[in-house]
Amino acid sequence: MVFISINPNVELLIPMSLSEYIKNMNELNQQGRCLHFDSGEQCNQIISAHSIQKSGQLKNIIENNHVMHIDPRVGSMIKNKGKLSASLISWNKVSTFNGFCQKHDNEIFAPIDDYNLIPTDKQIMLYAYRSLCKGLYAKENAYQLLQNYITDPSLSLYYSMLEQFYEGTKLGLNNLRTHKQCFDNSLSNKKYDDIVYVCFMSNDTWNTQFSGVLYPEFDFLGNQIQDIGNPKKKCDLITFFTAPTGEGWAFIFAWHKSSNKTCYQLLASLAEAIHRGHKIEDCIFRFSIASCETHAFRPSWWESLPKQTKDEILSLAKTMTEPNTPIPNTCISKGLEDVASWSFPEVISTM
Repeated sequence: MVFISINPNVELLIPMSLSEYIKNMNELNQQGRCLHFDSGEQCNQIISAHSIQKSGQLKNIIENNHVMHIDPRVGSMIKNKGKLSASLISWNKVSTFNGFCQKHDNEIFAPIDDYNLIPTDKQIMLYAYRSLCKGLYAKENAYQLLQNYITDPSLSLYYSMLEQFYEGTKLGLNNLRTHKQCFDNSLSNKKYDDIVYVCFMSNDTWNTQFSGVLYPEFDFLGNQIQDIGNPKKKCDLITFFTAPTGEGWAFIFAWHKSSNKTCYQLLASLAEAIHRGHKIEDCIFRFSIASCETHAFRPSWWESLPKQTKDEILSLAKTMTEPNTPIPNTCISKGLEDVASWSFPEVISTM
């Protein structure tokens, strides 16, 4: 029996060899498919897409063709006795997923792959869409893997436990599919102003990059803003990501207008936290570490951090991936102060 991680948000113990599990997951990850809203028979060349763009973003923090990341691989977790660790990864492999065909990837994402962020509504919607598709792709694979396990006779003794994870993953997947449909409708009808965003602009050295999606449960003051465990209610979703600008880079929170209620509360709490004396750099860095599965760090920046700071970063990232441990309401309201070497002199918002 070995410790198995079905995905970054689901961990369980099942009687399976590590090599068998890795083989099963790799096979699923290689089964590419095009998630474009107009996908069909024309999607005959699936490519490895980057949710953090390679040329415009990753090249700005690579050193010796590598970046640093928090390593989610099962083998690394076992080697470190269940703890997360940071390791180097080739910049060609970070943030990749087989989620678009070459035709649609080139066509739809040209405004963000070929141009710096201005920002425009269309650019923000495309960044958000790609982050959402990356999350959906991972969730679909996790769901398929659990379907395979739950129907495996050799695992019948673990059916109750597997079913619990299966139902939770199904709930998350159905929510993601609902949100993707909202984005699909807006993109196909060119209704780019359906996106709402807050864009924090920076001219500082770019040491960290992120791309993720989240159902916000707690705000920046520690208040609960939605119940993400209610199977009868669609949860509001926020996307967040970094992007290159003409003068530097930006960190963006963005959401479809259908998620206005919770996302407005989240960003209003960020403004209140800053009013109360919290540093915006700390708030955004803490949020990113606590919430993001796709990220990259400049290797020399990571190595320059004190060991205690590295441990605190890894601890927060690990806390947020443990399904049997309640998410603390303070997860984005305190901790990791004075780590991020950022400043945001300009904010652009459509709120």
